[in-house]
Amino acid sequence: MTMVFDRYPGAAGEMLLALALADHASDDGTRVYPSVDALALKTRQSVRSVQYQLSRMLKSGWLVLVNSGNGGRGQHREYRISPAWLKGADIAPIENGAIDATKGANDDAKGCNPRPERVQPVAPAYNRHRTINESSVPQGAKSRTGFDAAGIELPDWLPREAWTTWAKDRKDRRKPITETAAGLQIKQLADFMRAGHSPADVIEHTISRGWTGLVAPERGNAARQTSKRFDPVAHINERDRRYADDADRTIDV
Repeated sequence: MTMVFDRYPGAAGEMLLALALADHASDDGTRVYPSVDALALKTRQSVRSVQYQLSRMLKSGWLVLVNSGNGGRGQHREYRISPAWLKGADIAPIENGAIDATKGANDDAKGCNPRPERVQPVAPAYNRHRTINESSVPQGAKSRTGFDAAGIELPDWLPREAWTTWAKDRKDRRKPITETAAGLQIKQLADFMRAGHSPADVIEHTISRGWTGLVAPERGNAARQTSKRFDPVAHINERDRRYADDADRTIDV
């Protein structure tokens, strides 16, 4: 969302729609599948306006169609935000709803416009399977938000060295941690710590596996279970059983 605030070229309602889509997206810009009705409600616009703006975003290449939903009832289209744009590339602007639109006559004395050269978007619209290559991103393109995840203020329980290593690993993979993602990941590390995993172990385990999302290390036979969530009831029952066993042994003596 910060990147949309800083770099999205659209104005008014289209800017608001871009923020709503970014709010629905994962860190890497994927898994965007809200309904048009939900987007209209969220942006305080009409359904027709949202549909028109989505069409403009697809034509510019800022938004890429992943799955059309096949038109089934209750099946929403799935989009992703252009990976090239997330890495710093600009999108081709659309004027007056069409890439080819121009006003007035240019070179023809009779007032006819020559057909202008079509601007190639950074990502082709309606592209379900094609991957954008790294070469499509301009050399030296970097995030323009100026956010440095390694330099943020951390809670006392989170080691600075571990967090800095995690931020550097994500940056080396060209998937830097955004400001929004940093807050969510610190909350996730807190949840892992309450479940008995140290933040440093979680970060080390995630980096060693080459993942970009935090995952706690597995624990012996418990890793083979379907659920890895901490069960407080079972924990209390096990503690009471041990106390009872200790009491029985004391009485026997």
